[in-house]
Amino acid sequence: MSTIRGKAWLVASAFALVAGTPAAYADSQALILRGARVLTMDQQKPEVQAVAIVDGRVAAVGSADDMAPFLKGATVYDLPAEALVLPGFQDSHNHLIWSATELQDIDLSGVADEAGLRAAIEKGVGKLPENAWIRASLWDPTTLPNASAAVLDAITGPRPIFVAAADSHSAWVNTAALKAAGITAETKAPEGGRIEVDAQGQPTGLLRESAMSLVSSLLPEYPDSQVDAGLAKAMAEAESYGITAIIDPAAKEWMLRGYQRADAAGKLNLRVKAAVQIEAKEGAAAGVAKVLDYKARYASPHLEVNAAKLFVDGVIETGTAALIEAYVGSNQAGDLLFTPQAMKEIAIAADKAGLQLHAHAIGDRAVRATLDAYEAARVANGTRDSRHQITHLELIDPADIPRFKALGVLANIQALWAYPDPYIVNLTEPKIGPERSQQLYPFGALKQAGALLVGSSDWSVSSMNPLEAIQIAVTRQDIADPNGRVLTPQHRLEVMDMIKAYTANGAYAAFDEAQSGTLTVGKRADIVVLGHDVTKIPPTQIAATKVMLTLIEGDAAYKGEALPKPTMP
Repeated sequence: MSTIRGKAWLVASAFALVAGTPAAYADSQALILRGARVLTMDQQKPEVQAVAIVDGRVAAVGSADDMAPFLKGATVYDLPAEALVLPGFQDSHNHLIWSATELQDIDLSGVADEAGLRAAIEKGVGKLPENAWIRASLWDPTTLPNASAAVLDAITGPRPIFVAAADSHSAWVNTAALKAAGITAETKAPEGGRIEVDAQGQPTGLLRESAMSLVSSLLPEYPDSQVDAGLAKAMAEAESYGITAIIDPAAKEWMLRGYQRADAAGKLNLRVKAAVQIEAKEGAAAGVAKVLDYKARYASPHLEVNAAKLFVDGVIETGTAALIEAYVGSNQAGDLLFTPQAMKEIAIAADKAGLQLHAHAIGDRAVRATLDAYEAARVANGTRDSRHQITHLELIDPADIPRFKALGVLANIQALWAYPDPYIVNLTEPKIGPERSQQLYPFGALKQAGALLVGSSDWSVSSMNPLEAIQIAVTRQDIADPNGRVLTPQHRLEVMDMIKAYTANGAYAAFDEAQSGTLTVGKRADIVVLGHDVTKIPPTQIAATKVMLTLIEGDAAYKGEALPKPTMP
């Protein structure tokens, strides 16, 4: 990576440009991108035709003629006219290192029946040490709905197994794992969790939310080698999608060690802002102290802990999301994982300590309780530049939508979820009914109310590719079925809404707008070049667009096959 950083470069660069002395760059070779449309996302100069990069920073933006002072010794990419140059994408909710490590466990993402389940597990077990715990991930409850300990027992026998659902809100374990954790018919689930039982009151092997920890706490830590290999692979994938920075919304200590280890070795290309989870049982004082401790100990050039994560509720599919009105055919409305008072205490303490808050809230009651907690922090501590976030936002009571702008709360959205997939059609809509289903993922209403939208993937829950999320935000349709049903079309967004969510707004969410998010002179040269201008092609073609080039601080982190060879004028 480039070695020139920070304020000293900015001062020198600004002086040289104001003085009109291109010779100031004579000792530095420039990289120039020209020939394609460039959207800077900078309101002062929103569209240009070329960008010059020197020492990892944006040195000039303008016309091809404006690049003349930088041409001597430069590397020049003459891009196709149909290409589009943008600031690098920022994924503001990405479990990068966790998912990357977990994905090296047995992968169940393509498993659709019990025969496939057996084949995947038996193949994976052959690679494990004898008697080691079996770990599997990305189980899809919509394709394996009859999950039980007995089904796993028939495959694994007496060897314990822990299977994580694709949404990370449920776990599926066998009898050996239940026994290892001491889970019986008399076991009480921890607060905010649920142990599923059969008609006789016996545990079925399904654990929801915090109850998952009864078994997951028994799993050994992942070896450093698996963490490091997973992170390297995941970073390469992120870079191939044009992603240059992320917010990791729930970093445990082993994950922070992994990021820091990679950074010390010069291998952490992405900028990582991290949130650390505070659980209800910890309380405000201890929880905030933990986050501040991690913030102090896990700080490196590309890594910063700056936020506290709150899991406020679960998910609608399992009935664990907290709703204002009960689920259809039930008198249950799901539970908050914190009492409202405990949430307010944590929010006040974290906000007072200068931490950002990053809250998971799916149901409308969870969203309201989170907004109430953020408002309590503002009342107690006064208004500050907090940039607290709420992520997921599957269901919001219309009365609460204007509160996002009023309180300065960022709406962190996973637009890739906003189409009628099996989760929506088979598990969500039947549980909330047709009236509430018209409010699913109300991104359009948030935009109209002036909320600041931030783009993210929640990888590996869903694809990391921002272009897929952009397409679905615009079409609200399955990418594979462009003529299919549209989910709540009144909540569609425009392409530019999503580009801004993944660039300038992502940088703002990370408190990094002075250094990234727009192609502005002096900022880091974090850039993505797309093979087609996604603002001009049919929306159904956005997801198929390929990344030609990803630059991180001016260095090529990814080069696509269609990228033209550079020239040296």
